[in-house]
Amino acid sequence: MLKSIRQMIEALTENQILYCHWKSNEHLEAALNGDTDLDMLFLPEQRSELERILNMCGLKRFRSTSLMQYTAIEDFIGFDQETAKIWHLHLHYRMTLGEKHLKGYTVTPWGRMVLESRILDADGIYISCPEDELLLLFIRMALKLRWRDFFSKIGKDDIVESEWLYKRIDRDKFISRGKELIGEQGVKYVLNYIDINVNNKSQLFEFQKYLRKYLKPFTAYSTFRSWIVRTKREVYWGIGGIQRRLAANLSRPNRRISPSGGGVIVFLGCDGAGKSTTLDYVKKELSKKIDVKHVYLGSGDGSSSFLRKPMKIVARKIGGKGVGRAVKSEYSTGKKVSWKARMYSCAKVIWAATLAYEKKKKLRQITKARNNGMVVLVDRYPQTNIPDVSDGPLLTRYLKKKKGFLYLIAKWELKIYRSAAMNAPDLTVKLVVPAEVAISRKPEMTVEEIESKKKAVMDMDLRNASCIVDTSVEKKVSFSKVMDEIWRIL
Repeated sequence: MLKSIRQMIEALTENQILYCHWKSNEHLEAALNGDTDLDMLFLPEQRSELERILNMCGLKRFRSTSLMQYTAIEDFIGFDQETAKIWHLHLHYRMTLGEKHLKGYTVTPWGRMVLESRILDADGIYISCPEDELLLLFIRMALKLRWRDFFSKIGKDDIVESEWLYKRIDRDKFISRGKELIGEQGVKYVLNYIDINVNNKSQLFEFQKYLRKYLKPFTAYSTFRSWIVRTKREVYWGIGGIQRRLAANLSRPNRRISPSGGGVIVFLGCDGAGKSTTLDYVKKELSKKIDVKHVYLGSGDGSSSFLRKPMKIVARKIGGKGVGRAVKSEYSTGKKVSWKARMYSCAKVIWAATLAYEKKKKLRQITKARNNGMVVLVDRYPQTNIPDVSDGPLLTRYLKKKKGFLYLIAKWELKIYRSAAMNAPDLTVKLVVPAEVAISRKPEMTVEEIESKKKAVMDMDLRNASCIVDTSVEKKVSFSKVMDEIWRIL
C-alpha cells in the first residue's frame, strides 16, 4: 500500500468518516498501490469534512470535462512522494450506475445500505461486504448492456471477480440482501446466473429489462434524452481516444483539468543533466489521469515548424561546431569579411526570424492550454539575459544600428522573447549535475561548455517559483523531488 493512501485511510478513520471501497475488491491491492483507481463510497452529508481531510492529506480535486461529468462522482488525485507516483480516488457520494457514457441511475438508498454493511479488510481499509458487491456486480453488468453486445461474451475480468466473490458469500444472507435491493424476482435472476455460470451477455438482457422497470424512479433521463446524452459523450470519448493514440498534442482538454486553471512547468538543464529523461517520466506519470501538453521551445533536435525543418537539415550538412564563433571573430577584427561569413550571417537572420515566429506560435499554444486548465510541460524557454546562447535572441547586435531592415527584424525578435518572460511559467525546474557526470553522458561536450551552459541555466530568472534538482543522484530521488514541486503548484 502506498504510504500516502495509508495516511488518507487513517485520517478518514480518525475523523469518523463513513466510507468503503465498494467495487473491484478482487484486485484491491493494485488500487492500494496506485496502479488502478480507488472507487470509494461516502455519505453526501459528510462532504465538507471529507474534502477538508482529503486536502489535508495532499489530494487535489480535478474536474472532468463537461461531457464526461456524472452525478455525485468526483475525481481526487493524490501524489505519493516515496514512489513519485500519482493515484486516483474516484469518489462516489451516491450509487450512480448504468450504461457507459450515461450512468443514468442514481440509487441513493443503496449507498447508505452498502456503507452500513461494510467490513474491514486485512489491509485496514473498509470494503463492501461480498453479498452487496456480488449483487452490484451483476446489476452493473446488466445495466451496461447495449444491443450491440448481444453476441458478446462476458469479460474475463467480470467472470474472475464474480467467482472470487461467490466463494466468500453466505447464500442465505445474499438472498435476503438481494430482496432488499432488487426484489424477489431480481434475486432469482442473479441466482440463476450464478448456478448456470453465465458467460454470454445475451443471457443478461431479461434481467436488464426487469431492472429498468424496477429502477425507473431513480433515473434522470427519458429514453430519448438518454440516447442524446450517451451518443454525444461516446463520440466525444471516441475522438479523445483517437487523439491520444495518435499523440495529437492539442491545447484542448478531453479528460480532467485543474480547477485552479492549469499550470506551465518549464524544464531547463545543460546537456547531460537528464532533462529529457525527467520530462518523459513526468509526462508519463501525469498523463495517466490528467490532460498534459508537451511543448519544445528550443532550436535543436526537438519539434520544429515546417519552414525550419529544411534549414535544420542544411545546417547539419554544412555547419559545424564553432562556425558561429569563427564568424563572430571575423566580424570583430575590422578586416574584410569573407563571402562565407556573409552567407552565414544572412542564413542566421532567416533562421532567427523563422525561429522567433515559431516560438511566438508555441507561446500562444502554451497560454491557451494553461487557460483551458491543462498541465503544460515545456522543454527549454526563451530568455533575454544572455543574447545568442541558451535560447536567447540571436539578432541583438543589429539593435545598435537603430535603423534599417535588420534593426526592425531584431526589434521584432526581441519583443517575442520578452513576451515569454512577461507571461512567465508557474514553475521552473532547473536540472544540474557535476561537470564530470554531464561529460560521461555527453562525451562530445567540454568542461567549459558544460559550465557555461550551467551558468546560463542558473542565471535565468522567470519570476515565478523555481527549484534546483541534482539529477546525478538515484533517478527515483530526483523524480520524486521534481514531482513534489509540480504537485505543489497544481
